[in-house]
Amino acid sequence: MSFNLYMVRHGQTFFNKYERMQGWADAPLTNQGVADGYSAGARLNNIRFSGAYSSDLTRAVRTAEEILERNRQSKGLTEPTQLFQFREVFFGFFEGLPSDQSGKMVSEAINQPEMSYAQLMQNIPYNEVLDGFRAADPTDDAEDAETFLARLDNGLDILRREHRDGDNVLLVAHGSLIRNMAARYADPALAGQKITNGAVTLWEVDDENIELKVYNDNERNW
Repeated sequence: MSFNLYMVRHGQTFFNKYERMQGWADAPLTNQGVADGYSAGARLNNIRFSGAYSSDLTRAVRTAEEILERNRQSKGLTEPTQLFQFREVFFGFFEGLPSDQSGKMVSEAINQPEMSYAQLMQNIPYNEVLDGFRAADPTDDAEDAETFLARLDNGLDILRREHRDGDNVLLVAHGSLIRNMAARYADPALAGQKITNGAVTLWEVDDENIELKVYNDNERNW
């Protein structure tokens, strides 16, 4: 059994625009963010989806709704099923802080030269970055790698139970989640590549394996 998982990063939010850490914090979409969703929907409008899912955060739900509104093949699918398991990484104390400031604090906590969040993701293994946020968090609220990956695996298992061979499945999720997933299942170097808002990443998922087919694509008409 295998199905095609079309993962889309949500549209731009105000925290994205202002380059602030955004995990479980849920800033609204900008006008550009709404356009990102419609653009993704236009590029995916010929795919017949057997199921549609999103994180339960508003920015992902709204983007999924915009994609489904443009889809011409998936009759009856107008709302995504919301799954907590596909929420973004929880950054705890760092939620809403500038990304550069957060990166510097994490760098210090893990005894690395001063780096921004983007630089950490480019130079340090993704799981060490997640553990670094946990180590640097004075509240001990940030997710470590083990907690985040267990949550993600649980979400993928839900999709495996719900879908059958040949299904096309839409999932609107988050940039760091997609990058960390790509680093884990495909190429660790992909963690350093920022995911564009509205970009599509395609996976082939079977009972045991996950294979990356297309990464961070915002040009193809499917």
